Formats: sequence, C-alpha cells, structure tokens
Amino acid sequence: MGKLNYFMELLFPPRCSMCGELMEPDKDLVCFCGRCRAVWENEKEELCPNCRRNASHCICEPKYNRSGTVDGYRSLVFYNGEQIKKLIYSIKTGYDAALYDTAARELALSVMKYCKVDGDSMLAYPERSRASVKKYGIDHGKILCKKVSEYTNIPVFHGLKHRRGAEQKTLKAAERGENAARSYYIKDKDKTKLKGKKIIFIDDVVTTGATTVVCAALCKAEGAAGFSAFSIARTP
Repeated sequence: MGKLNYFMELLFPPRCSMCGELMEPDKDLVCFCGRCRAVWENEKEELCPNCRRNASHCICEPKYNRSGTVDGYRSLVFYNGEQIKKLIYSIKTGYDAALYDTAARELALSVMKYCKVDGDSMLAYPERSRASVKKYGIDHGKILCKKVSEYTNIPVFHGLKHRRGAEQKTLKAAERGENAARSYYIKDKDKTKLKGKKIIFIDDVVTTGATTVVCAALCKAEGAAGFSAFSIARTP
C-alpha cells in the first residue's frame, strides 16, 4: 500500500492540507508542509481561556454536559483560527487521505494514552445525515472512526443512527440540544451490543456538546458502562 501511495503521489503531487502548497512525494502519508506542521503543533499547545490548559487537558464542560452524561472530553486542538476551521471543513467536505490518516493516528494515540482499553472497549461515531452524505459523498465520522480502529484494534459500534433533521451547524446553540435528541437513535437489534461496553466516541469537532450528550444517554440507557468523547477540535 505504501508503494502504491508513493507512485500515486508521483502522478498527483500532494499538497499541504493547511496552506495548499505542493509537497515532495513521500512513502508515508504526510498532510502538512514543514511550516504548517509547526503551526499544527503550536495549535495543540494553545490554552483554554478559562482553565488555562491545552485542548487535550481542558477540564471545562461543554454547554450540554452539565449533568456529566459524557464521562470526559479529549481533543487535539481548540476550534479557533482560520487554519483549524479550514482543516475541519476539509474533513467534512472531502476525502484528503493524508489529513484523515494524520487525524486518526493522533486521535488513536490520545485514546491509548487516556483510556484503559480492554475487551469491553468499543469505538462509536455519530452517523451523518443522509442529506449530507448525498451532498459531500462521504460519512466523515465513519471514515475517521474506522481509521482510528485500524490503529488501535478497537472494534467499531455502527449503531448510532441519524434520522432526518436539521444540520447542527445551521442551528443556534440553544437549539442544538433539542435537534440532537430528535436526530439520533439506536436500532433495536444493536442495543444488546452495548451492555457493559465502554464507549469511546470519535468526532471531528465538539461545540456545545449536544450530539455527544444525546449519544451518551442513548448508549448508557442500553447498559453501556462508560462514554468518553475524543475529537479533533473543540470549541473552548
């Protein structure tokens, strides 16, 4: 697979996922040029204005998790600045193999660092709406979660389904909780798979926490023993 990627990059030279600059072909999937890699690393060290910790250690609870339904949040960066917003937009709207691989690899490292992974651990993701899949051609959460699974060997639970509803990004913060509650459900045939499982939820970005809280409540109602959320970015 590495050789195939290398020869494909010779024919279609890779571009930096952040600035768009052409890069030299490489045997590994590399999504950042040297300059933007430094920007990415610096973004990971940005501090929350409230708790003064970086994204991976921020202890501030999102708006909708005041009751502690989600056991904990970990993110790679804060959802600040045009560069990070551009990367999240790229994840949502297209398939940049190198960017997906980098994000999944770093999320996998975070999962293995902060979770006690065992036979009861299971990855999950919020299924994308059919309208968005039709529009962009991908379910970005599913792709990201499957790639994290490849790095961690943790199985994936595909049972968090999306029914027709408004897109969260189109709504105000106060409307997101009600919309998320209407939008997600678990099929009856999948409910028994959750009993005793520790769910590790993979997402691209956490803003108000509405989606994570609804999915956590659904899983815990069916006997999940825990629910922690890992995302690329998070609104501070």
